[in-house]
Amino acid sequence: MSEPVPPRPPLPPNPFGRWRHDLSNEINALTMATAAARHMIEMGDLQAAMANLARAEDSGQRCIELLHLGPPPG
Repeated sequence: MSEPVPPRPPLPPNPFGRWRHDLSNEINALTMATAAARHMIEMGDLQAAMANLARAEDSGQRCIELLHLGPPPG
């Protein structure tokens, strides 16, 4: 019977990977919020649609900030 393989040590943090992950999360949030807003408009719930559009706007602003900062060196 073979010996179990010892677990690998954790990988060091990757600043570019974290930046890309953060940007991806904001784009996903923006996409989901606009899709939800479209559905709310179709259902006639303008108040909920406006709340989702505000979320989309916030996510878009965070995308702009992340892109202005750019990925960290490394």
